[in-house]
Amino acid sequence: MKKKDYSDDDGRTIVNMNVEGFAWYESEDQKKAKREIRKKSPAEKKMIFRETYRSVAIPLICGILGVGLAFLLLYYCWL
Repeated sequence: MKKKDYSDDDGRTIVNMNVEGFAWYESEDQKKAKREIRKKSPAEKKMIFRETYRSVAIPLICGILGVGLAFLLLYYCWL
């Protein structure tokens, strides 16, 4: 299959597709909030990552241990 040639594309936006009602619509408030998130210091970003990881890791570990204990219980009780 032959690749298309986009040599005439200069990167300009002809029509803004950020239209209210579309699934990918972003209001100015949402764009501003995204910019604010990017302005965090490295220490703040590290803290956010660590707390997010901790909030996901604890239930994940509990779930894995629960499945493991259930497997061991069923294995030794039924066999």
